[in-house]
Amino acid sequence: MRIAQWALLCAGCVPRLYTAGGGGDYVWEAPTNTFWDGAVPPEGLQPEGFDVGEVVPDLRLPDQHGDVVSLWQFYGDLIVLDVSTIWCGPCQELAAGTEATAQAHAAEGLAYITVLQQDLEGDPPDAADLNLWVTEFGITAPVLGDDQDPPATAGAVVNGQFPAVLLVNRELRVLERVNPADEATLEAAVEAAL
Repeated sequence: MRIAQWALLCAGCVPRLYTAGGGGDYVWEAPTNTFWDGAVPPEGLQPEGFDVGEVVPDLRLPDQHGDVVSLWQFYGDLIVLDVSTIWCGPCQELAAGTEATAQAHAAEGLAYITVLQQDLEGDPPDAADLNLWVTEFGITAPVLGDDQDPPATAGAVVNGQFPAVLLVNRELRVLERVNPADEATLEAAVEAAL
């Protein structure tokens, strides 16, 4: 009995958010990674989906450093959520400007998150794929691999078209789908949202 009480006492030391995601109560725990700045989403926030106006799901995916990153850890930032694949030409074109966009607006609270859904063969990317993407495009922002089956970001992609780029407001609600998903349209959307 004392062990259970001790566990409950210690559990109070970690920020938690209870949601209904994934078929039961979901406990949001602060991640341990190089990108977390201490932001904690409000209690009672419920994941809804990837449509405009909905609270995005709390994606928890591995990053290029081997750490798990939580999408909700960026609460309070304007988020560019770029769902791409390694084999996709337009995804590669967008990736060429990722670092410039991320750096240009970092001081204004922009978080640029790339999620790679597939490698060159259409399989989930591994750590080597993520690091190749980071190196190829000079990205210092989070690059995550969607290694889940089905992909956790499947709902973000419409009609199988990549890249799927969502602009997510500071309260984790989808503000808009950036379409076409190119650098100029994305920059205009970010400028308007900031």
